[in-house]
Amino acid sequence: MIRPQPAAWFEIIAATDATAAVLAALASGGCAELEPIQIAQVTAAGQNGMPRDSAIYQRITGWTSDAEALAACLDRSDARAVVHFPRAPDEFQPPLVLRNPGWIQPFEIFARLVGMPGRFSADPSGLLVFVAPILFGYMFGDVIQGMALVAIGLALQWRWPMLRLLVVGGVATIAFGFVFGAAGGIHGAVSPLWLIPLDHPLPVLLVPIGFGGALLTLGLALNGLEAYWRGRLGAWLSCDAGFLALYVGLLLAFLHPAGQLLALAGLVVHVLGRLRQEGRARAVFAAFGELLEKLAQILINTLSFVRVGAFALAHAGLSSALVSMVAAVDSSAGYVLLLVAGNALIIVIEVLVASVQTTRLVLFEFFTRFFQTTGREFRPLSVPSGVR
Repeated sequence: MIRPQPAAWFEIIAATDATAAVLAALASGGCAELEPIQIAQVTAAGQNGMPRDSAIYQRITGWTSDAEALAACLDRSDARAVVHFPRAPDEFQPPLVLRNPGWIQPFEIFARLVGMPGRFSADPSGLLVFVAPILFGYMFGDVIQGMALVAIGLALQWRWPMLRLLVVGGVATIAFGFVFGAAGGIHGAVSPLWLIPLDHPLPVLLVPIGFGGALLTLGLALNGLEAYWRGRLGAWLSCDAGFLALYVGLLLAFLHPAGQLLALAGLVVHVLGRLRQEGRARAVFAAFGELLEKLAQILINTLSFVRVGAFALAHAGLSSALVSMVAAVDSSAGYVLLLVAGNALIIVIEVLVASVQTTRLVLFEFFTRFFQTTGREFRPLSVPSGVR
């Protein structure tokens, strides 16, 4: 799991007449964030400690996302300036940088909708590469419509980079189109790898609940990983790990009686952990109250994933209505035209619906288990006005 990395502190000593060139070089490289209150004049000392007015320099300080890139920017500018990287002042909170590969970066948008994860918080972008397309594609399973999404995303991603998500979502839509046997709004057009939704609605509703339970379990585990990064793993194991075991046990109890034992063990660990932390017997009652509240909340969050199956059925129903409508058309040209127009309308509606629901489940069900927005995002220097 990748976590945000703090930016590095830098100090640049530049000749006064070269300051504009230095700032322009740093801005063009996108690798520096200045601390304005730290910009100060430095007068080089002359003989006997007296200042030389002809040797006035600017001290420019701030943060960099890439020390090597910053040094390279200064070299390319040919400005009279030197840089070094001392320890950052204690009074400043370093901005954080998400260091994800290019194929993960489009999914950083989910985290940025909430805020910047803290230094000891997990960046979930790498997980969302798989989670978000699965949720989106399950609600929107259709081979032909998925191909249309991929084509639209590839054509427009250079103008609107966020549409790269549409490409990945389109691929997932194609995959679930084969799973559900849907193509161009016609269910049964291809042989389903699993089932046709309207023929077997109950499994379509239950599978997303299981997926949601696994996802929320992962969120609780990430909370434990963050506790390890903060040096508080022992406290997490003594209490919150019990809640994780309780939740997993309740989920498994639907499949095997052993889940009940795991749930009971988790309950005991959680209550005893709270008693140990509080140091008084009355804390048991408070622990039970908090536990019931947390348990009710996470069970409701788990059931929220049923909406994924519900929208998959809604998509199947909408497609079925379209097929019934076009079947009444006598003209072949009219049949094709109405089928194409109907699919276009379904694509517009379903993109909006599936995107909103995917975002909602990620932000309000998954992120609430572990995501903490205590960090400050690195903001690169913009090019000064009048500088070319």
